[in-house]
Amino acid sequence: MPSLEQVKQQIANNPHTYIFWTWKEIRALPKILERDEPVKALTSGIMDNATWLLVCTDRRLIFLNCGMFYGQRQVQMPLDRIQSIDYHFIIAFGSITVWDGASSFRIGMIAKNSILPFVKTAEELMFAFKKGVKPSEAPSTNALDVTNKLIKLSELVEKGHLTQAEFEEQKRKLLAD
Repeated sequence: MPSLEQVKQQIANNPHTYIFWTWKEIRALPKILERDEPVKALTSGIMDNATWLLVCTDRRLIFLNCGMFYGQRQVQMPLDRIQSIDYHFIIAFGSITVWDGASSFRIGMIAKNSILPFVKTAEELMFAFKKGVKPSEAPSTNALDVTNKLIKLSELVEKGHLTQAEFEEQKRKLLAD
């Protein structure tokens, strides 16, 4: 099981987290996560008139609520069980709904800027998991970003907007990060 500091570092490395009033839930994560189970995406919102933390790992989605004074409620969905993950948002807030075929879970009042990154990460991991790709072999979101940036840079070279030397310099910087 990871330490609280390791969990906090994983959360800090994710730029699109929204953790409103979920510090108790974050403190409970080390007891829930397996040793080699990284937090890939994280957000929070309201479900059943309580604040919940929604965590996506490379194996499952975890819905977690630690009561105001005592108690803990937790729902886990293995990625291969999830049939659909949908979202909607308006001005500043929105919701995420997850279906597993038998039931659905909807968390609302999620900050708009954390919805799409969470859903995108969960979908990528779901599809990789369902195709039989081991979590450790699934491409990371960062690796996909670097690949997409390299493709865009090569297109700029083809169009004459960048020289080959400029391309090589940008490529070196991307691969160094």
